[in-house]
Amino acid sequence: MSMTTTAELGRQARFKTIRREAGRAISAALIALGIAFVIVLFTSEAPLEAFNVLLTAPMSRPRTIGLWIDDVAKLTVTGLAFSLVFQARQFSMGVQGQVYVGALAASYVALSPLGATWAGIPLGLAAAMLAGALWGFIPGIAKVKFGANEIVSSLMLNYIAIELCNFLVRTNLPKPQAGVLTSNNFPETAVFPALVPGTRIDIGLLFAIVAVLAVWFALYRTSWGLKLRLVGHNASFAEYSGIRSTAIMVSAMTAAGALGGLLGSMFVQGQTYGYLTVLFEGNLAFEGILVAIVARSRPLAVPVVALFYGYLRQGAQLMNLRTDVPSEVIGVVTAIIILLVASSFSLPGRKLWAKVTGRSAIPAGAMETHK
Repeated sequence: MSMTTTAELGRQARFKTIRREAGRAISAALIALGIAFVIVLFTSEAPLEAFNVLLTAPMSRPRTIGLWIDDVAKLTVTGLAFSLVFQARQFSMGVQGQVYVGALAASYVALSPLGATWAGIPLGLAAAMLAGALWGFIPGIAKVKFGANEIVSSLMLNYIAIELCNFLVRTNLPKPQAGVLTSNNFPETAVFPALVPGTRIDIGLLFAIVAVLAVWFALYRTSWGLKLRLVGHNASFAEYSGIRSTAIMVSAMTAAGALGGLLGSMFVQGQTYGYLTVLFEGNLAFEGILVAIVARSRPLAVPVVALFYGYLRQGAQLMNLRTDVPSEVIGVVTAIIILLVASSFSLPGRKLWAKVTGRSAIPAGAMETHK
């Protein structure tokens, strides 16, 4: 078989996979929205109005569009962080803690004399990513050296980071007045400039785009990415091939930590805050798990999923503010999407459609296997 034919077959297989995964995700979202409508029907006195707010409110004004795009940028970065560790078949849950230590590091830089100079933004970013990388490195090395379960250690580190942030905001960081739970405002030189005036869309969006391209390049165009994917597929085989799988796992968790730190900087140095406050991330960092699962840990699919999920997230928050439906309803929708996409869910009616059209529902490759 010629190389041209092989490349063509590979391209067709990729398009087929993209169509199948997109169909699965869209079907899961539609089913989940249908169930959400039934729930809204029983919990609201004006269900049609509430559902209309859920589906249209994020696009209703420039301000709400800005909130949506800001969420998309942040969900993309946290989704990438989870995708990296999932590609290595590790289940570290530490992005939330990395966000908090990253935000702390960025805040100390921003509130130092350096924050009032041109270096306030780049140094804040660098400090945040270094702090996040260190926080991601700890559960990785603990697993390799001491056999510590990365799920437990990363979750415990999350609590430590959150409480450490709360403690330092209360006791150490300069505050506008006693008793408040926020730091002083950062100088303008340490706050991300807005891309669209009057909205929360700032240069954090550009950092998210660069992060997507960087993670894709690292995973699919470098030897490190090839080794990481091999370790994720079969760590024993990778070891047999001469790959130090433990070093790859630790490096993946460290790189994911750097992304978590970047997200912390985007929170506190972005247009959303411009200062540090307690519990600032509103659990968004943890929702990257959903984005990574639905995107199947593929970096180029992560921003697409973040776009749709961010819209749903903003719609739920606006529905909670403007109608009598609690935002917890969207938690039900989220859980259903995860269940449908993460399971072996397939498009409904596929076999019936195959009978009607006279085509086999079994993939060609599978048929050849059965022969």
